[in-house]
Amino acid sequence: MMLIKPLAVTDIPALLAIESRANPYPWTEGVFKSCFGSHYYNFGLFADEQLLGFYFGQFITVESQLFNICVRNDQQGKGLGSSLLSHFIRQSEQRKALEAWLEVRASNQAAIHLYQKHGFIEAGRRSDYYSSATGKEDAIMMCLPLRFSN
Repeated sequence: MMLIKPLAVTDIPALLAIESRANPYPWTEGVFKSCFGSHYYNFGLFADEQLLGFYFGQFITVESQLFNICVRNDQQGKGLGSSLLSHFIRQSEQRKALEAWLEVRASNQAAIHLYQKHGFIEAGRRSDYYSSATGKEDAIMMCLPLRFSN
């Protein structure tokens, strides 16, 4: 059975293992550690106590931001990313965020499609934002207006 539950600092080795295999420019241990503060909400998708995917979000004032979402390579294409993104959106609504924001590599068409499927729209670009094998790559900024219930 799969379960989405809060992450802990003790999950960092598993996070690093997933991130380093799925991302050509992975987060470091220090970046993961810095994202366990009070403004962050971080969840993992577990099956039989094994971490299959995760996301890191932040809430400040009236806005949520998705910093990282990643699924283990051998689990991709099974809807886990969609489950994690839906959970992030629900968590943002529970915190009464008016909008959810994220940035994605312009070349990551699979992720862009996933975000659009969940209602995110392109809100701008950051030129030459990400490092890439050929130099630099644009970031697409995406926004999802949220409705929350009181």
